[in-house]
Amino acid sequence: MKKIVGILAVLMLIAGCAPNPEPVPPKDLDADFSTVLAALGTEDALSAMQAFDEKYGTTLAQEYLSQQPVQSRLGSGNSYPPLTSMPFNRDGAVYLSGGTDGVVSSVISWVAPKNFPGGYYHGAVLDLDKFDPNNLSAPALESAVAKGAGWESAQDWMQKVNATVLVPTFTVNQQKLNAAQQTTAYYCDLPSDQQKYGFFKNYVDIFNVVTKEDTYWWYCTKVVWHMYKNYGIDIDSNDTRVDFTTSGLYSLVKAYYNVRYFFNSSKVNAAVNAYINDTRGKIVMAEEIMLSPYLTKVFEAIRE
Repeated sequence: MKKIVGILAVLMLIAGCAPNPEPVPPKDLDADFSTVLAALGTEDALSAMQAFDEKYGTTLAQEYLSQQPVQSRLGSGNSYPPLTSMPFNRDGAVYLSGGTDGVVSSVISWVAPKNFPGGYYHGAVLDLDKFDPNNLSAPALESAVAKGAGWESAQDWMQKVNATVLVPTFTVNQQKLNAAQQTTAYYCDLPSDQQKYGFFKNYVDIFNVVTKEDTYWWYCTKVVWHMYKNYGIDIDSNDTRVDFTTSGLYSLVKAYYNVRYFFNSSKVNAAVNAYINDTRGKIVMAEEIMLSPYLTKVFEAIRE
């Protein structure tokens, strides 16, 4: 009995003398985390995640790699034939795409929730008046590009790996649709010095989510939402079937708070859940548009 008490005393002494880990200074964590965010959408994304994991013991790179096809990780490109049967005959039709055709798109798709076949994360909306069947490279779909809001062509969309086309379930008022398209076209035509691309203000600040109503920061599905909001319809379903825990965004936020609040797991869970709940209301994802009761699917091609 005395031996047991003695052993317990020694163990308690060792535990009492063991140094308690110190929290990471927020400035250091924020700087390292910003490096990861700045690399998203570039070929440096994986190495940035690996460096963050090595320093902080997180699993960002592992979670990213586990969700990517081998072809995507190698960046071998899209070898699929064009989707020549994709329809471009309904004004206001919504186009969503998914799949990966290289390192850049694989990272972008990883950030978005992926709950349904197709893995849709990109979007555009057709202005039929601008579509030219004799010139498929003509800008005809309102979307987002590197400068912010911008235009894509039918040819761009025929090259997608996975794609679906949705049309309104309601009778469209053509005059209202034309006016809504013109309003959104104004932003699509703006030069790069008058707008920015990003889900988050300053691009690398995921804790400053761009609201859907903001007209300076743009991303593709927000452009689609904006056009229909001007028409008078909110196509952001906020459907609970869109599980954000399947997104790279969730992985990023979880990694950040695991480092910042590693000493309190309940704090981590509370912070992550609060962030996701707040973000769900501010952001509009492709899958949320796909599940809108105002839209119905008329075409789909899933090749990956």
